[in-house]
Amino acid sequence: MTRPEPATASAPESVPVREAATVALVRDARVGGGLEVFLQHRVATMQFAAGMSVFPGGGVEPRDYLGARPWLGPEPEWWAERFGIDTDRAAAAVRGVTRELFEETGVLMAEPDPAAADATRPAQLPGTAQLPGTAQLPGPAERRALDAGEGDLDSLLAAHGLVLSAHLLRPWDRWTTPVGPPRRYDTLFFVAALPEGAEADGGTSEARATEWMRADDACTAGTLGRLGMLRPTLDVLADLAAAADVAELLDTPRAITPGGR
Repeated sequence: MTRPEPATASAPESVPVREAATVALVRDARVGGGLEVFLQHRVATMQFAAGMSVFPGGGVEPRDYLGARPWLGPEPEWWAERFGIDTDRAAAAVRGVTRELFEETGVLMAEPDPAAADATRPAQLPGTAQLPGTAQLPGPAERRALDAGEGDLDSLLAAHGLVLSAHLLRPWDRWTTPVGPPRRYDTLFFVAALPEGAEADGGTSEARATEWMRADDACTAGTLGRLGMLRPTLDVLADLAAAADVAELLDTPRAITPGGR
C-alpha cells in the first residue's frame, strides 16, 4: 500500500490576492528629449520581486481606508471608473500610493489646504520644504513613523494643514500576479511627474540602490536582462519610453483593461 502524499499548506489557487499600488515617478530628461523614471533596485531578501528593479509602491493597507478628508483632483468615483474598481478601494489606493511614495522616496504629493491657507500669501508649489505660514512638510521622523505603520496619511496631512494632490497622479494600468508565486497582488499603476522643488531619495530599506534613469534605457536594460524586471514594470516602461516628454505622457489618454491583466 502506498503512503499518501502529505497535504500542502495551501494550493496555489488559494493564495489571496492583495491590493497594491505603485507609481512611476517621472521627470523630463536633462538632454536629448524623452523622460527619466525613478527606479528602485530591490534587496534580494524581499518576499516579492526580490532583486528586481521596480517603481515605488506597495500594499494598500487598512489604514489607507481610514481617510475621509477631501483632496485636490478627481473624486474617488473618477478613479474607480478608470481602474474598474469600487469607490472605497479607489480612494484607498490614491492614499496608499501617495503614502508609499512618501515613505520610500520622501516625495509627498500634497499642498497647502486652500480652505485654510492665507489668501494673501503666494501659492507654494508641492514638494517644497517651506509652505505658506508656519506650516512645513512632515519631517524625517514623521516619515519614519509612517513607514513603521504608525498613524495614517490623512491624519499626518491634517496635522500640517495639507491636502493630498491627487491631480498630480494619472491612472495608468492594472496587473494581477498570476497563479504560482506565494504572494499575489492586484496592482494599480499610477504615473506622476516629480513636483517642482521635490527630490526623490533612496531612503528605504527595501532597495539596495535607487536612481533616475532614462525610460528608454531602462526599457532596453530590462528587455536584455541587464536589469531584472517583472513584465508589468517593463510594459509600463515601454509606454514611458514612447513619450516625447512628461507633458505628452500626462496628456496621453489611457484605457485600462477591466479586471486588470
